[in-house]
Amino acid sequence: MEIDATELLSCYGLTVWPAEVVRSAGEAVAAAERLGWPVVVKVADPGASRRAGTVRLGLTGPEMVRHAYTEFAELFGEGVELAVQRMAPQPAVPTVVGVIEDPAFGPVVSFGLGEVTARLLQDQGFRLAPLTREDASALVRTVRAAPLLFGEYGYPPVAVDALEELLVRVGRLAHDLPEVSRLDLDQVLVGESDVMILGARAILRTPAGPRLDVGPRRLS
Repeated sequence: MEIDATELLSCYGLTVWPAEVVRSAGEAVAAAERLGWPVVVKVADPGASRRAGTVRLGLTGPEMVRHAYTEFAELFGEGVELAVQRMAPQPAVPTVVGVIEDPAFGPVVSFGLGEVTARLLQDQGFRLAPLTREDASALVRTVRAAPLLFGEYGYPPVAVDALEELLVRVGRLAHDLPEVSRLDLDQVLVGESDVMILGARAILRTPAGPRLDVGPRRLS
């Protein structure tokens, strides 16, 4: 069963950037007014949202929001569910964080940068949960694109400490809850002073049985 993981993450001190799901142009404009301009409008359905062209960024007024809704309605039908979200502060480096339950090793935390090139090259790192702070630090530095987080290649240095704390908390969640077979933090923006989770989905299942291990685990 796939669920919105906002409430689940909040139990571990992680806050998802506020968003509202809407089903009409009028609802979209009202949500933008409540959340504050500028906003992002995107397709709420996780499957459809992974397609190109399902996000509109930097919308600064009602007419732009109505136009975005009309475009999506033409693509996906009237009544399409959209998510309206206030634009996160910039500059920030997009990253991707996830958890998957491996049959052999148990919960594994993944990390990579969210840039298209990094995703195409599968530039990701992995660590077994739970993570120590040292594990999280090593995981961040495992990916080849990590220098973008440390002020190289024209990017400003960002809050790597906050990112590492997020990875530790995600690892704790994965270790504590065997019911979570998959967790996807759609996009984690790492800014100059904080991290912002823009969306999160989890897949829940009934565990086949108790995990055989206790305490920290390591790949052999």
